Amino acid sequence: MKIKNIIHLGRVLSIATIIAFAAQTLAETVTYSAKTGSLLKISGTSSVHDWEVKTRLIGGKMEWDSSFPLDPSKAELPKLTKIPKVTVIIPVRNIESGKQRMNEVMHGALNAQKHKYARYSLKDIKVAEAKRKAGEPLVFDTNGMLSVNGKSASVSMQITIAKGEGNKLKVSGKTKLKMSQFGITPPAPKVALGLIKTGDEVSVEFNWFVALKK
Repeated sequence: MKIKNIIHLGRVLSIATIIAFAAQTLAETVTYSAKTGSLLKISGTSSVHDWEVKTRLIGGKMEWDSSFPLDPSKAELPKLTKIPKVTVIIPVRNIESGKQRMNEVMHGALNAQKHKYARYSLKDIKVAEAKRKAGEPLVFDTNGMLSVNGKSASVSMQITIAKGEGNKLKVSGKTKLKMSQFGITPPAPKVALGLIKTGDEVSVEFNWFVALKK
């Protein structure tokens, strides 16, 4: 066989291998896309009263290895060998309190005009050690990066994945954060001559609905 033919055959085999590997990778990934019905709540304190803001618009997706089915009906889970790709995106201006002036102060503190989205990406995940029964939510210990106001910080929290309505899955979690982690100065509205002080720590709680991408 001529050297040119050998080189050509080698290139063909290399391309075929790459295509086969890519196809196998795609076949092994299961994608869940964001659906309606989600809710994110952020609550905190001030020198006057406690406060709460919320949004129902949570975008993003999850890409899991097919060897780890997200099926809460199963009591025994296989070993989680690959970290799933999870990305979440939230339009900052869709986070609202129901009061126009408070919205203006909050969006100003979050620098919403310049940094229009809050983004989260999963970095590490482990199945929680606590025992669970078939039908109970799946429980995971996670760590990820949250970006708000152009600043990023590591966030650790426990999340659960439960069966939702229809073909949906409900991903739930809660954690505590500090505004200062993201370069945000706790608001002190000028309308009250700066006498109203907002606490740095906030509580974040969410229910995010996803379903298999068709």
